Amino acid sequence: MTSIYFSDATLKSFSAATKGGKSTIKIEIETADRYQMASILNQLDEIEAEQKAAKAPRKAPAKKTDAPLLALPAPLKQISYHGDEHE
Repeated sequence: MTSIYFSDATLKSFSAATKGGKSTIKIEIETADRYQMASILNQLDEIEAEQKAAKAPRKAPAKKTDAPLLALPAPLKQISYHGDEHE
């Protein structure tokens, strides 16, 4: 469960609404301390990042091919040299 800690702030108001089986709670917090506000906003940002990470689709592990690995890499392409262009 996620929680938010604040000390030098007061609860200004709150409300709730339900629509389509989902409920939304709106909370207003009031503070005169800019550092406390920044702390609360950072906590909310961390919560949002955790929720996005949990919803993100996880990549499936790469499947190995049946072809055997070669011991050496393929040889470099042979490019013939015909001298300088200025000759």
